[in-house]
Amino acid sequence: MIYIEGYSLVSSIGDSAKESVESLRVGWCEPLELDFGAKYYKIPNTKPIDYYDIIEGVVRDAIANAELSTDELTDIALFLGTSSAKLPLNETYAKESAELLKEPKIDDITEIISNRVGIEGFRTIISTACSSSANALIQAKEMIESGLISRAIVVGVELYNELTIRGFESFMLLTRDRMKPFDRDRDGIVLGEALSAVVLSRNKSRFALVGGAIRVDTTSITAPTPEHLAKVMSEAIKSADISTIDIRAIKTHSTATRQNDNAEAKGIWSLFGEDIPNIVTLKPYIGHTMGACGTNELVLFIESIREGFIPKNINFENIDSECKIEPNLEEMSVESGYYLLNYFGFGGNNSSLVIKCSRE
Repeated sequence: MIYIEGYSLVSSIGDSAKESVESLRVGWCEPLELDFGAKYYKIPNTKPIDYYDIIEGVVRDAIANAELSTDELTDIALFLGTSSAKLPLNETYAKESAELLKEPKIDDITEIISNRVGIEGFRTIISTACSSSANALIQAKEMIESGLISRAIVVGVELYNELTIRGFESFMLLTRDRMKPFDRDRDGIVLGEALSAVVLSRNKSRFALVGGAIRVDTTSITAPTPEHLAKVMSEAIKSADISTIDIRAIKTHSTATRQNDNAEAKGIWSLFGEDIPNIVTLKPYIGHTMGACGTNELVLFIESIREGFIPKNINFENIDSECKIEPNLEEMSVESGYYLLNYFGFGGNNSSLVIKCSRE
C-alpha cells in the first residue's frame, strides 16, 4: 500500500496546510477583484520573479513534514503537475522586453528544483490541464508499486497568469460573484493560485493513496460526458478493491459551471444511485487552481481530517433540478474509511483518486 508520508500547501488563505485549514474553518476566503471585474484567489505578496523560490519553498516544507533526511533525498523521485508551467515568468518577460518567450522549455523546472533541494532521483513534469497533479499522483503511486522508485514527492503548481484568466473569460466561464457548485443559480468559476507537495512511500501513515484511474473522453475538448465520468470513478474504486458502498464522501471537481456540474452530478447518480455519499466541494475556498488542484485539494482535504472535521460546503442555496445534488452545509465528523476525489480537465482528461483514512 502507498501512504502519504508528508505534505505541504501554500494558498490564498494560508502559508501552510494548517493555516489554510484554519482559515477555511472560520470562513475566511475572500478573493480579489481584478480590473476587468472577475474575481481571483491570489497568494499574498507573490511575484512572478519569485517563481522558483515559491516552488522550492513548498517542496522543502513537504520534505520537512515527512521528516526526510538529506540522504533520503538521493533516491526520491520528483513529479510536477501544472497547467500554466512558466507562463508567469514569460508574461512578465514579455511586458518588460517586448519579446514573447524567455523560457519556452518547461521540462527544466524539475531539474532546477531538484538541484536546489538536493533531489537526485527520477524527475518528470505532467501537464494535462486540470488533472495534471492528480495524474502525477497516480503515476508516482504506480511507479512505487512497480518497484521502479521507492519514494516520490508530487508537486502541484498554479500561479497567476493572464493567459489562463483571459482564456476562461473568452469561454464566458468566469463568475463575477461567488463560486456556487451544484447550485441552481451557479454561473461560473473563480480561478486561484496555490501550490502544494505530497510525499508518497510505503512507510505506513494515517492516509493512504489506495486507488486511482485516468480516462480520456474524446467526446468533447471542453465538456465531459456523465457516462465517462461514472466510468473513471468506477475504475478508481475498483482499483482500490472496494465497492461504492465503502465511499464515505466524494470530494467533487465541481467547477460551478452549468455543463460540468451537470455532467459530474449525473455521473455520480449513475454510479451510486440513491446511495450518494456526502458531497464535499473545496474550490469555493481557494478557487479553481487548475493543474495544481489534484494535490492542493488532496492536502486541504486530509489536513481538515487531521484537524478532526470534513469541511462544510459554502455558497450553496438552491437545489438544481438537473444536478439534484445537495452538498452538506455543516461540518461533518471524521470517520475512518475511504474517500473519492474527482479531477476533470479540458481536453477530456479525467481522473479520480481513492484515499483511505485510518484512525490515529
